[in-house]
Amino acid sequence: MFTVKKCKRMTGLLERKNRHYPLLLKRKIAFEVVTKQKGLSEASREYDIPKKNVAYWVKQFGAEILQEQTKEVLPSPDMKKSKEKTDVDFAKQIQLLEEENLKLREKLLNSDLRAQALSTLIDLAEENYGLSLRKNSGAKRSKD
Repeated sequence: MFTVKKCKRMTGLLERKNRHYPLLLKRKIAFEVVTKQKGLSEASREYDIPKKNVAYWVKQFGAEILQEQTKEVLPSPDMKKSKEKTDVDFAKQIQLLEEENLKLREKLLNSDLRAQALSTLIDLAEENYGLSLRKNSGAKRSKD
C-alpha cells in the first residue's frame, strides 16, 4: 500500500491547495503589478501566492485598473467650458514662477559672492599666518 510521508515541503503544498483570496487583495496585487510598483515575481514572492494566480489577476483586473488611472489623469469634457479660466490660472502660475525664478537667481548670486569672499579670506589667512586651511584632496594619511 502507498503511504505519503509528510514533510515540510509536502505540507506547504497541501496547505496551498484550494486557497481563496479576498477580492480586495486580488485587486491590490494586480494594481501593484499594473502600475509597476512591483514585478510579477516580486508580488508573487511577497504575498506567497503562485505566479500564475497573480498573472491571472493582472489579466482580469488590469484593463479596469488602467482605465481608472487614466480617468484621474485625463481632463473631463467639462474642462472645455472652463478653458478661459484655466488660461488665466496658467498666466498667474507663470507670473508666480517667474517671480520665484528671479528670487532664486538673486540667492544664487549672493551665494556665489559669499563663496568667493570666503575663498579670498582663506587665501589671506594662509598668506598672513602661514596656516594650511584648505583640505588637500590628494593628501595621503601618514602611517604613524
